[in-house]
Amino acid sequence: PSYICDVYTKSVQRLTDAPKKILGQDVAQALNLDSNRHGILYQSETKSKFYYNYPHVKEIMEASKIAGDREGFSFNRALDLQVNLYDNLLQWAPLGNQSYVSPVADNAFEFYRYQLEGSTLQNGNTIYKIKIIPKSRFDPVFSGYIYLVEGSWRLYSVDLKITEEARINFVDTLKISQNYTEIAKDIWLPSDITFNFKGNVLGFKFAGYLTGLYSDYHINPSFPDNFFKDEIMKVPADVNKKDPAYWTQNRPIPLTVEEGLNYQIKDAAAEKIQSQDVLDSLQKERNKFKPLKFLFSGYTLHDYDSKSYWHFRALNKTVFYNTVEGWGVDLKPEFRKEFSLRRSIDIKPRFRYGFGRKSLNTNIEINYLRDTLHHESFSLNMGSDFLDLNNKGTINLFYNTLTTLFNGKNFLKLYKANFFAFSAQREIVDGLLITGGTEISRRFPLENSTTNKPVFDNAAKIFTSNNPLNPAGTENLFPVNNAFSIEAKLAYTYGQRYTTRPDGKIYENARYPTIKLGYRKGIPGIFNSAVNYDFISADLVQDKVKLGLLGYSSFYFSAGQFLNTKSLYYPDIKHFTGNQTAIYNPLFPNFHFLDYYAFATNDKYFEGHYEHNFLGTFLKRIPLIRKLKLEEIVGGALLSQPKNNYKEVYFGLQRLIVRADYGFSWAKGQKPYHAFRFFYGF
Repeated sequence: PSYICDVYTKSVQRLTDAPKKILGQDVAQALNLDSNRHGILYQSETKSKFYYNYPHVKEIMEASKIAGDREGFSFNRALDLQVNLYDNLLQWAPLGNQSYVSPVADNAFEFYRYQLEGSTLQNGNTIYKIKIIPKSRFDPVFSGYIYLVEGSWRLYSVDLKITEEARINFVDTLKISQNYTEIAKDIWLPSDITFNFKGNVLGFKFAGYLTGLYSDYHINPSFPDNFFKDEIMKVPADVNKKDPAYWTQNRPIPLTVEEGLNYQIKDAAAEKIQSQDVLDSLQKERNKFKPLKFLFSGYTLHDYDSKSYWHFRALNKTVFYNTVEGWGVDLKPEFRKEFSLRRSIDIKPRFRYGFGRKSLNTNIEINYLRDTLHHESFSLNMGSDFLDLNNKGTINLFYNTLTTLFNGKNFLKLYKANFFAFSAQREIVDGLLITGGTEISRRFPLENSTTNKPVFDNAAKIFTSNNPLNPAGTENLFPVNNAFSIEAKLAYTYGQRYTTRPDGKIYENARYPTIKLGYRKGIPGIFNSAVNYDFISADLVQDKVKLGLLGYSSFYFSAGQFLNTKSLYYPDIKHFTGNQTAIYNPLFPNFHFLDYYAFATNDKYFEGHYEHNFLGTFLKRIPLIRKLKLEEIVGGALLSQPKNNYKEVYFGLQRLIVRADYGFSWAKGQKPYHAFRFFYGF
């Protein structure tokens, strides 16, 4: 049935043990733990109104409380507590992408054995206690008990457990307890549900729970037209303003002694932090310069009063080497100021100096985020810079430095531009984002300025020229020219569900593909522009299309064509995101092995990427190997053009943030290529 109800949620996450120190920092002090390194990390409560009309849901938060954060908004959601065991497959995003077989699924007998353990009489109903026993503990299944009502055979309650053997991620054990109540004759709906979890990550042992209580059901109400749209949750701006008396009167589950004390300590600390002296002290401590931290992650200088900061990049992003500039320094500090929860500005001045050709480039990038709710922003970029000849970007300065110095492979090819660019974007209706921009630039070809051999390579390797189409030649790739262009893009996702919060809009994983349309025009004459071309493109993209127990697929398809090529230069033509190093980024539309520059085109093209993650479907059957919880990945990509075709296939293994692929590629007129590719990160 459809219904409206009230939902109370409480979430508590605590550390039960931790290392004494990490990276030289005292863990207990950093995380406000006791002397035994125990303590609550996160504690939050919410009250919401929940609306259900299959298959639609909507939640409106009415109250929110977070220990130690008076201005924050809880991420607790009644939506995340929705467990419909009558569905054949169950899935929770916080545990990963795996789906789990319900003990009352249509095909449950393929995965479970059942054992009757007794019966009791509850409110005039005979309730049978049934033990569920997985046929294989390595399948994505539960263990525990279900309780059924005699006659209707509806669920009365469940006590279920999943362990790491069932390939859950981030936690070792998850317990689910759910009770149902008979709201009307033969209508049983949830009265409460609790998730208990525990785990261990890098020596940090943690445990916690998320619980929800349902009350005040109204069955089969009438809903206004268009009530259930794409907004599935709304968090009003005043939900965090409830006083302690409200929670005392409306909290259906009493706080434990530990939870009550945690509120007192952290709320008092939050109150104390509001004083100027404490803020100044915290700011001074946080702004201390730490050389080791700067080396790997940079340095950030905070100003709490103005809600702003300066960030200076790490050393590996500051010092570089390439064959055009030689050794160089690339300073790009970032200034960020927040005007409100939905409005901010980022200013990034850049100073880039190449010692090899004694060249200084300066520019500034300004990004003004006007409204996070509608993704409305404006960007301004102007100055001079050395830019990648591949306008999609190829290899970053750090990796190019390593491959050039130690491998003798100077992949990065550059040109100089003096430019002024402006762009803007806004979501004009739910799911439809429009972007527009214009750019005027004066572009100069560049030649290598350094020696013709690698600095640290003893082999007789010769650097290639800065002309990717003639690696051994010295002629310029294009003449000095002015270019004026405009560009417009549309991106539309049908049925894009989202949550509206005071700090903006958060999208759910899309249920349908995103369609993208693009148009770019080079206009002659204006500002002495020498370009004259028209380019159109269309993309179809979707991430994580779930295929039940077999995992999920992702795809990216793109087609485009130059309708007019009267006058354009190499930076104007269509480029693709290639990769020629062992380290790669697995995000679409990146290729594994594609040459950075050789496949750029001024004609029509079709590009396709497909990848499937089996989530351990096969490896879980191999003893010992299954303990690693590896995920099998297969995929492929192709690029079709009138004169130059390319295709690749690959096979990979992934464990959380680590991935290794091995693949093959074929290109017209070239020998088949095969190699490993590695990725580390999110």
